[in-house]
Amino acid sequence: MASPEEAYQGLFRGAARLGVLCAGLTVPYETIVPFVGAFSERLKDYFELSIDPVGCSLGVMTRGEGQPFAYRVTRFMEENGIAEQALRRFLVRAKVFDYKNIFFKVEADARGMREFSTYFRRRPTLDVAHACLADSGVDADGVGLMEAVAEVLEKDTVHFIATAASRQGGLMEKVYFSQPDATESWDRIRSAAALCDLTDADWAPLQAHRAELQGRTAFVSLGYANGALVPGLKLDIHGVDPLIVRNLLDDAEQRHRADLARSSSGAERHSYVGIRLTPGQPLSIKTYQLG
Repeated sequence: MASPEEAYQGLFRGAARLGVLCAGLTVPYETIVPFVGAFSERLKDYFELSIDPVGCSLGVMTRGEGQPFAYRVTRFMEENGIAEQALRRFLVRAKVFDYKNIFFKVEADARGMREFSTYFRRRPTLDVAHACLADSGVDADGVGLMEAVAEVLEKDTVHFIATAASRQGGLMEKVYFSQPDATESWDRIRSAAALCDLTDADWAPLQAHRAELQGRTAFVSLGYANGALVPGLKLDIHGVDPLIVRNLLDDAEQRHRADLARSSSGAERHSYVGIRLTPGQPLSIKTYQLG
């Protein structure tokens, strides 16, 4: 365990990095300060940064457990305008998962904090994930797709169950499946993409980098916005070379922004890269760096 002085220095370095990232993304630093203040002791132990290079948004995540932490998350979201429905859903789910392995993330852009996401890493069974989706208004077809994706990925548990709540009242449920760092995972993920109506043309930008991307730990997630399936899927791949991200982005400014978190940490690779694939649409990319 880090000494108090080491923890303080770690937080200071993290705050300094946040300042650099906010400047590079034109996110007012003062919009992030309330989150840093409310969760400072958790951020000393764990923080994760994410960047949307197109939307110029910055995400900051930490984690904790226990009822007091869950209540603090609830209070922070309430103070920032998140609707009662989202707060109730989080508290009910926190109790179901014994208040353990809770991750909390805020995302901000030039307008301020826009989205608040909670994640539970408890590896629940498909039946529990089914119940969570049904309780949040997802219909039988949406739940059925989740179960079909689980089958082709050869999973009988879910890695994360998450909810993203916007200040405008929107709610998105997310279900994440893990895939090991094995070559065969790539073909399973491609089969899951086909179930989500993604064609060979949609998959082609990733297929072009298969040699570099396959064999890495990955997560596949489905999203449901206010109960309705979000077309396509999201793929998070760990340990990605920044050159691949640069090749997937066409705009020089987007390439620069996408690399801010990695370069400010001194890491050789992105901790992971999130790629949203939508039928008939270009890829959407986020980069992530552990603190």
